[in-house]
Amino acid sequence: MNWAQTITAVLVLSSTPAWGATLNWTANSESDLSGYRVYQCSRLPCTPQSGNASTLATLGTATSFNIGTPTVTQYYFITAIDFSSNESGPSSMATYTPAGTPPPVVLPVIGMSPTSLSFTATQGNANPATQTLTISNQGGGTLTWSAAESAAWLAVSPPSGTGNGAVTLTVTSGSLAAGTYNSTVTVQASGASSVSVPVTLTVATAPVPPAIGMSPTSLSFTATPGVSPAPRTLSISNTGGGTLAWSASDNAPWLTLNRVSGTGNSVVTVTAVGNSTVGTYSGSITLSAVGVPSVTVPVTLTITAAAPPPVVPPPTPTAPPTPGGLHISAVN
Repeated sequence: MNWAQTITAVLVLSSTPAWGATLNWTANSESDLSGYRVYQCSRLPCTPQSGNASTLATLGTATSFNIGTPTVTQYYFITAIDFSSNESGPSSMATYTPAGTPPPVVLPVIGMSPTSLSFTATQGNANPATQTLTISNQGGGTLTWSAAESAAWLAVSPPSGTGNGAVTLTVTSGSLAAGTYNSTVTVQASGASSVSVPVTLTVATAPVPPAIGMSPTSLSFTATPGVSPAPRTLSISNTGGGTLAWSASDNAPWLTLNRVSGTGNSVVTVTAVGNSTVGTYSGSITLSAVGVPSVTVPVTLTITAAAPPPVVPPPTPTAPPTPGGLHISAVN
């Protein structure tokens, strides 16, 4: 259902007062149109939200309504209704002034939509999307308005205008600390009461990113030619926030990892394949995660010469045994 179209004419009283005055409007073209509702106000502003409007009649698809001969100035608007009883927005306002009555002084009335606005931002992230505040004249005359904000983090554009218009609100969260900030956009116009729209900005704390923690921070293996040393373990932990989804790689042909990826805290078994040549070999294991600085673990493999077999000394010779019981002594 679209909004009811503008009332196109209001007829003045004819020479015979009994005829009264008639509202005429252009027919709504929606296929689900059920009819129209006529509203009357005795004072301004005259809108569905003003609290001044009362239902004068509910019609079928007729495009005119006789309002009789009111004795005082009255104001009217219509809405369209579909078969599900959904009601459109209001038409423009029509004014009836009895013959001989001085025309009333009709002042502008500031209308604002929405009546409040809220923004949400996160520390260190982009500014929130702009929002729009619609300004309308719900009274008469000419509405020449100006708009101003009350906070350095809020900007309005344009700052002034005439008649119906729209103001774009832009928030610059910048280096604001986490918390809730309040401001107002105030719209003023000559002859009209000013209207203020509260604006709230909520700045959330920046999430703590994950960080790679390791233990130990280096690995070393020692072996002899052709013999592989015992495996070692590398513990991976998340020392930050959020979720740590890591991957691991090495840069040496003699290194083997039993796991190359994981989530959160994990343990990787590192195996070094023995080399047949005596010497010291260097390599590294790199741990990476999206949005996180990578960490490198240096790895050293030392191949030492095999120890020579122990030298067994020859047996020590011993004197032949003396015949048992024989004792020779010198005789003078």
